[in-house]
Amino acid sequence: MDWEDIKTFREVMNGGTVRAAAKSLGVHHSTVSRRIEQLEQALGVTLFERRPEGYFPTSAGEDLAVAASSFADELNTVERHIAGRDNELSGSLRVTMAEPFATGMFAPRLPEFCAAYPGLELEILTSFDLLDVARREADIAIRMDNNPPDTLVGKRLFAYTTTVYAHPDYLAQQDFINHPERARWLGWTEKESRFPDWTQDTEFSRVPVWGNFASIALQLEMAKAGMGLIMIPCIMGDNQPSLVRATEQEPQPSRDIWILTHDDLRRTARVKAFMDFAETVLRDNQAMLTGQRPD
Repeated sequence: MDWEDIKTFREVMNGGTVRAAAKSLGVHHSTVSRRIEQLEQALGVTLFERRPEGYFPTSAGEDLAVAASSFADELNTVERHIAGRDNELSGSLRVTMAEPFATGMFAPRLPEFCAAYPGLELEILTSFDLLDVARREADIAIRMDNNPPDTLVGKRLFAYTTTVYAHPDYLAQQDFINHPERARWLGWTEKESRFPDWTQDTEFSRVPVWGNFASIALQLEMAKAGMGLIMIPCIMGDNQPSLVRATEQEPQPSRDIWILTHDDLRRTARVKAFMDFAETVLRDNQAMLTGQRPD
């Protein structure tokens, strides 16, 4: 027997007519009729006498109604138990975010989250790789993305910003006006040209790109060694005492910051608790993320 057929049977028992059951279930009356017929075929009995004034249960229908009511009560009890357990602030929670977010912003604040929710066991996966929340590789993702997957839901906060950084000695050694070709950008993607689009809105548009260094941590170390200009998020560059902003231009908005989860998890208490906490942490760090300098 199909549970949808059983639910339809119970609504016909309660309403007395196919149309009343259809209205209660939010389906077409033909769907109700079809489900009742399917159930009768599965059981090999007639459950209702069809009369002009409505459906009247046979003795077999009355017996099924008792069993269906008992089963429905048990199912509701199980559903409440599951929902209640899921709404308890306990269990495990897996969160994915970029390592600079985890170490620079969340680590100092995690004690307050753990104190507020001692029953939660937290796992933070620090990776730039986009773990698949839809496949439960993570419960929550903090992502920098202008087009997150349609399968995820959550909140867009604001865009982080990027600007140009370099070692002050490197800047002093270069003649960017007369000999820009002697300077270099440190590249971070496969080059399509020596002068990619991301350099053209800067005052170093005539400086060629050199190399391919996808790791921001590696770019930082190379820039600190005086090897070239880098374009990185302000929250990472401004925290490096040996680097300076190489331009007076305002930092440029990059990608949006999102707090995301799967739609099936969004109302889970432990997921909601961390998403609220994450929003607080990120908004508290908005000035750094958007490159605002202290007055």
